[in-house]
Amino acid sequence: MTYCLARLRMFIFCAALLLFSGNCTRVSQFVESADPYHTHTYKKVCDQWSREARIHRGFEVPLIVSATFKSADFRRAYADEYAAAYQLTAEEKRRFVEDQMKAGRLGHEFLLATFVPEKRWDDFDKADSMWKLFLVNDEGQRVVHVEVRDVKGQEAVMSHFFPYITPWKSVYVVRFPCNLPGMNRPIIGDNTKEIRLIITSVLGTAEMLWNLE
Repeated sequence: MTYCLARLRMFIFCAALLLFSGNCTRVSQFVESADPYHTHTYKKVCDQWSREARIHRGFEVPLIVSATFKSADFRRAYADEYAAAYQLTAEEKRRFVEDQMKAGRLGHEFLLATFVPEKRWDDFDKADSMWKLFLVNDEGQRVVHVEVRDVKGQEAVMSHFFPYITPWKSVYVVRFPCNLPGMNRPIIGDNTKEIRLIITSVLGTAEMLWNLE
């Protein structure tokens, strides 16, 4: 009887050990796959070309804004991540990369995610918006945006590529012209060292700077 009881205890111990080990293995696998990105470089490139700024008025914060400059480097990394996530064929990826590069030649684009505490202030895409947006180079030359487009209904997809997007933020695509007004000169030339995105209103001014060197 004592021998049988000992064998039973040993069996229960081994079964419990196997169960515990199996659970640990599953948890370990979950942690290892926590990174949502399909390419190794996307997060680093996205962080490199993304900025955040705030407007403070005493204890109030009337604007929190995050922005990504869709530079050529960013667009290439974005295309790689998009192609991997959606398992594009080689030909589909080639066309997607071409579309991205073409869009970059049509204007300088930024992805904006904004939070304002008052809904009436969230009017960036309106023709009579209270906000003015400028792109300024290191020579002090500036251009005004030519398009602000509200991006709706794509939060799940957008937040994968731009992790600062949350359900409490509005998302916009802002496009600036390539050339200075009335001149055949680019706002971002070969020798441009930095650019600033300025968002301003009666509530205050937010500035974000990108070093291009």
